[in-house]
Amino acid sequence: MLSILIPTYEYDCSELVCCLHQQCEEVVKTKAFDYEIIVADDRSQSYIWQNVQATIQELSHCSFIRMDENIGRSRIRNLLAKHAQGDRLLFIDCHMDIIADDYIQRYLDTDADADICQGGYVVARNDSMKENLRYIYEYRARHLNKKQPNGSNGNRDFHTSNFLVKRQLFLDHPLDETINRYGYEDVLYGKQLNEIGIHITEIDNPVGFSHFESNEAFVKKTEDSIETLHFIGERIGDYSRLRSIAQRIKRWHFAPILCCIFSLTKEKMRENLCGSHPNLHVFDLYKLLYLLNIDCNE
Repeated sequence: MLSILIPTYEYDCSELVCCLHQQCEEVVKTKAFDYEIIVADDRSQSYIWQNVQATIQELSHCSFIRMDENIGRSRIRNLLAKHAQGDRLLFIDCHMDIIADDYIQRYLDTDADADICQGGYVVARNDSMKENLRYIYEYRARHLNKKQPNGSNGNRDFHTSNFLVKRQLFLDHPLDETINRYGYEDVLYGKQLNEIGIHITEIDNPVGFSHFESNEAFVKKTEDSIETLHFIGERIGDYSRLRSIAQRIKRWHFAPILCCIFSLTKEKMRENLCGSHPNLHVFDLYKLLYLLNIDCNE
């Protein structure tokens, strides 16, 4: 049995659920196949969750869970795994799009011996989004997020947006629930699995990424993720390129002067990133200086 698990927060994933349900029903027509789709809303503040619940109530094999409180990205995925009945779990982020007609079948055709595999995601060129920081950032990194069969960096480039895992493995090795802010729970998970000898297989089965938050919201999420990185830095080690660069700068004793520069330029840099013409070079520098600044202020 396949359990398709979708954590959501402040997003209407009705279209995603319908698409997945349709593909699963097509598979059922051709062979014996049992599945379930579970959506868990992490206590959305708006009433958008009601749209999702209404959609799910009309579909077979589908169920909806609403949290009594916001529990975070790691805990909600761990909770979904505990609720699941299938022996294999397919996690998909709520804001992703299904772009291949055989998306479900591709996962069903994967090697049954593979403990965990990820299909990655793709970002199509969209000139109308050139003022959106998240879009231009993801589009620049598109070659990293589209997975290739037999890729060698599955553990280092792991994302929770689109992956299939054996249920017992995930229950035995859940996501770290001490990470209660945004970011890096997937990076740490890839590292932890590598340390116990579990290789994350990469397959060519991407979802589409086409829904992007505002520049200001993305900058805030980035700041939260860097604070998470600082919190778990020693455990992440060299799995974070940003942290590796920051550590090198500290060894060279350049951090104090860069922190002084950041105190003078932070608002101007943030103004650029939240504005209508965000610069990726400014974004890269802002992340580095933000991390160094946390260290300097300890």
